[in-house]
Amino acid sequence: MLSLCLKKYVFFIFVLLVFPLNSVFGQNQEIMPVKDVLIGMKGYGKTVVAGRKIERFDVEVLGILHNNKINENLLINGRSILVKVSGDVIKKAGGIAAGMSGSPVYIDNKLVGGISSGWLLTDHTVGLVTPIEEMLEIWTYPDLACSGSKKTGDKDFEFASRSWVADTPIAINGKTIKYIQELPFGTPVSKEPMFNEALFVHTAGEIYIDGLDGRAAELFKAKAKGSHVVLNKNVSVSFPDKYDFTDRLKEASDAFEPGAALGLQLARGDINMASLGTMTHRSGHKILALAHPFLKKGAVSYLMTGAFIHHSFASVEMPFKIGAPTEMLGTITQDREKGIGGYVGRIPEMVPISIDVFDKDLRINRNINYQIVKDVSVFGMVLESTLVQALEGVVDRIGAGTAQMSIGLDCVSKAGKNHSFRRENLFFSKNDIIQSLTSEVSSLVEMVTESEHEEVMPTRLILKIELEKRRRTVQIEKVEVKNTSVSSGGILEVEVVLKPFREKKFVRKVKLPMPQDMGRENLVLSVYGLNTKSDDSDILTSVLGGESKDAKSHKDFKSSDDGAAGFESVIRSWVNSPKNSDILFQLTVEGDENKKLKFNGNDFEIQPTNLVVSGRIDTTLTLSEE
Repeated sequence: MLSLCLKKYVFFIFVLLVFPLNSVFGQNQEIMPVKDVLIGMKGYGKTVVAGRKIERFDVEVLGILHNNKINENLLINGRSILVKVSGDVIKKAGGIAAGMSGSPVYIDNKLVGGISSGWLLTDHTVGLVTPIEEMLEIWTYPDLACSGSKKTGDKDFEFASRSWVADTPIAINGKTIKYIQELPFGTPVSKEPMFNEALFVHTAGEIYIDGLDGRAAELFKAKAKGSHVVLNKNVSVSFPDKYDFTDRLKEASDAFEPGAALGLQLARGDINMASLGTMTHRSGHKILALAHPFLKKGAVSYLMTGAFIHHSFASVEMPFKIGAPTEMLGTITQDREKGIGGYVGRIPEMVPISIDVFDKDLRINRNINYQIVKDVSVFGMVLESTLVQALEGVVDRIGAGTAQMSIGLDCVSKAGKNHSFRRENLFFSKNDIIQSLTSEVSSLVEMVTESEHEEVMPTRLILKIELEKRRRTVQIEKVEVKNTSVSSGGILEVEVVLKPFREKKFVRKVKLPMPQDMGRENLVLSVYGLNTKSDDSDILTSVLGGESKDAKSHKDFKSSDDGAAGFESVIRSWVNSPKNSDILFQLTVEGDENKKLKFNGNDFEIQPTNLVVSGRIDTTLTLSEE
């Protein structure tokens, strides 16, 4: 951990040499603490409503608010500022628009804070400002490289509304406001506000998806449950060809100032996932933005980009900006209650994904290449939805099928040890072959990132997939043991009758070496395929469900000494575990299926086929007296 932190500070020195502090604005920006803000004060704000041009709008303070309960956060006594905005910029935007989150507000040329929310379904010129001194707390949190391992669950996606109480009642548009509920973006409103209450909502930009639609987009939305993510699948996020958005980091970063539009990008390439916001404050290479959480994941590693705003649209519920991410500028390292923070000039590590898909029926081959941010808190959910999109974009259907998938995974531990694994497997599903493949990959990634042995993160994922609608399965119909009895160390001769789907039966003859240390108990010979464990009613037909049993199959075959051998052994066990196309032979003691006998030191004798094997037959063996 220490070495990672030292590397970070060495990099900071490099950044300061490339971007000298005296060439970066914001060093001497004065701040007005909320205690000095008075009702009736006037100032201005800065934002972008078209292109990349930063424009000013007028701001007037309507009231000062405080929490009416203790937050669940470290910040106990939060404050907020109620403001009214006006001017030509606000008229063009239709009011305080989604995407204006973080727009800085100044009084007497002193920074007061960033726009966080707008009045839902009411007066869109009235909003809330998060005080800058509370946003500055974000810079005190440790970054991901020095904060230790971070496990995340569904609870991390939960956004609670914030309740505010005005220091004095505020009269707005003939209504007296005493209480304000500040809601996460996209929160369903199930109640009417009280007579002296107003509902405000975060002015967050939607997560725009380029190259992702249909159920893939809905899957991502479901994975981000409880967050302020709202997908807009009908808007292209590509930027105009006439603008030369290159990755000239030094030039672009010098022009990146408070009020500028920024992008938060989770995936980049053939598939893009990004949201828009506004920078609130910059000091040297450090920035603050949004003035409310993005995904509220704590220490993170998101890609920060510039942004181009196509247009701002008026809306009864809330106005919104449409835009696109542009050049890469830096890293978002903090995603907290009061906003996001990061660094200009430090590009985060990304995980390259390469997916090669061939549809044997359509004779169509496509290669999809993109990168996902190397952040365990979002990597899995981004990967799953983008994989669904990549597959559906080729086969253009949902339903049954057979698929051969090759997985190549490279990863690295926090200690710097590299791991590389490869595995092929055959899959069949009556209902949804795409979901079966997606679940298998997601299960593997989860096993890596949630390893109990050490902290590990993927560094490259390569998938090669061939799909066809034809059902390539075989059913185990009969097992006949040719020996009348068996002794320790002998050979058990077995004939297995197999019935391929809509084809003629055939017989597989197998000779099984019996263990030397058999006891006096009768034995049970089980002959089966892994697809036996997959009831088609359990395979997912909805993008919102759990994990397919096909994807879980490898978990049943981990070596017993995994705990001692660590992460490498767990993954190697997965790589070498039986495949869906294998016929498995297993010996157990009659009456005690947990007591297994080994074939040449292995729990199973494996007979490979080129079809997905299903069915199971158990046969009792009588031991000889020899």
